[in-house]
Amino acid sequence: MKKPSWHELHFSREVAAVCALAFVAACTGALGDTTEGAGSSSVGGDVGGDVGGGVGGDGSPTGSDPPAFQPAAGMLRRLTRTQFRNAVRDMLGVEVDIHQLDADSWNGNFAVIGAATVVTSERGVEQYHAAIEGAVDAVFADPARRDRFIGCAPSGAEDDACVRGFIEAQGRRAWRRPLEAAEVDRLAAVAAKAAAELESAVEGARWATVALFTSPNFLYRPELGAPSADGSLRLTGYETASRLAFLLWNSLPDQELLDEAASGALGTVEGIRAAATRLLEAPAGREAVGAFAEEYMRLDRISTQAKDAALFPEYSPALQAAMVRDMRGTWEVLAFDDRASALDLFSTTKVVVNSELAQVYGLDTAGLGSSAFEVRSLPADGPRVGILSKAGFLSQFANQKEGSPTLRGKFMRDALMCTPIPPPPGNVALELPEPPADRPLTKRQRLEIHRTEPACAGCHSFMDPLGLPLESFDAIGRFRTTDHGLPIDPSGEFDGVPVADARALGMTLSADASVAECLVRKYYMYAAGHEERKVDKRVLNALTASFEGSGYQLRELVLDVVTNDAFSSVAPQP
Repeated sequence: MKKPSWHELHFSREVAAVCALAFVAACTGALGDTTEGAGSSSVGGDVGGDVGGGVGGDGSPTGSDPPAFQPAAGMLRRLTRTQFRNAVRDMLGVEVDIHQLDADSWNGNFAVIGAATVVTSERGVEQYHAAIEGAVDAVFADPARRDRFIGCAPSGAEDDACVRGFIEAQGRRAWRRPLEAAEVDRLAAVAAKAAAELESAVEGARWATVALFTSPNFLYRPELGAPSADGSLRLTGYETASRLAFLLWNSLPDQELLDEAASGALGTVEGIRAAATRLLEAPAGREAVGAFAEEYMRLDRISTQAKDAALFPEYSPALQAAMVRDMRGTWEVLAFDDRASALDLFSTTKVVVNSELAQVYGLDTAGLGSSAFEVRSLPADGPRVGILSKAGFLSQFANQKEGSPTLRGKFMRDALMCTPIPPPPGNVALELPEPPADRPLTKRQRLEIHRTEPACAGCHSFMDPLGLPLESFDAIGRFRTTDHGLPIDPSGEFDGVPVADARALGMTLSADASVAECLVRKYYMYAAGHEERKVDKRVLNALTASFEGSGYQLRELVLDVVTNDAFSSVAPQP
């Protein structure tokens, strides 16, 4: 018997598609303008066009006391594409192609912040349905795998105890909370109706599974809170479990964490610390740092960066994937294996390479392949140190033919120094003119000419000196000594301190406590799910002091953030 399509099964559309569209429209309409919360503002808004001006990190006059902390408004967050992929994989054991889904929305340069405001189109809902149907089909196509997933033999009856138990068990993890009786009834009715119309109890269970995973209760994470004993609004135990799991594992809570939510163990600082420690020590705990690094360093852009095939024939999908793995892996190795200071990220010689990336770095490729990676060390006295000399950073801040000191410097100002550069005036040409064929110029020389324009000089003076030490690396991160046949001058500045080259830049950053302070601010934004506000300053001060006291241990920063009262506090919706 031919299996009906989704559109041929009216009851499934009624339970899943219509429900999801109505839910998404209501949620995005109600919550789409609440990322900042009452009285809040982003760092970028405070800095504006006065980069490095006379304001404190919170936007208040230097030396004034920061305002009292106020929680941000509760949110409904759509799973990011990566979280959706991981959740489907962890429950169904199937990999989905996230590039076929609605794109993430990036607010404050983080997809997890944009998840509270992203609007899912009707086409987007269909894409999620198609991904879920494909994953469920893969499970049910294998009888042994299907039977393990269901865990019993469905009968197809309306009061089928097998199906109801299956829905309750799978639903608790998929929806990150126990299902209400009415919810179980609706899904069981889907199973019974499908079983009757398709004359198959297994098909009934299959369509109930599709309905379970296409529900907005799977796709969205509520962080709305409930009144606590002192009257404040705090995340519920299940909301805390979900927030912890998606922060530390970038996926769903496991049964143990859900049991801790049910018991009330996540209602105390001690309970949260114990749970978070367990999650960090699990293999998936590396996601707590790796997933942050991927968003913080905007590694999603690597796959979108086209390169001139004649100049860079080695720039393949395998190399691009390796660039992402190298960056993530280095953060993870330093945080979990070496327990090193986060500032060592800028001076480390460690890389995680496959054969393609090893060639770019000039390393021996013995024992490596496109899918065989190893942690290796670069030459101790070589020109390449730290994450800023990684191909995964250098290639994304470049065009098809050459690197961009301006873009590299702009990212450092924003992400590493927490001083965003305002956008250029609308009437300014963004492309550097090509030099005459008979008079080659280096990129440094072309930028010097560009900075003679008064409208360009101000902002470029904050970006270019940071990026110029990286001119020793081309558009895919290969080391070079000449530019258009002329010797490269890799000197520059970091916050007024002269640096001789990329190596000196990395070593300078690795000794600068302000870089660690900025990292705290960025991780707090990522974990809290909203852009930095003036009222977060006291929390950030405490976290920064603790981070310094730990020797800048990333794992300790994670634990300090999740056990801070701000992590579990929310404000009512306006």
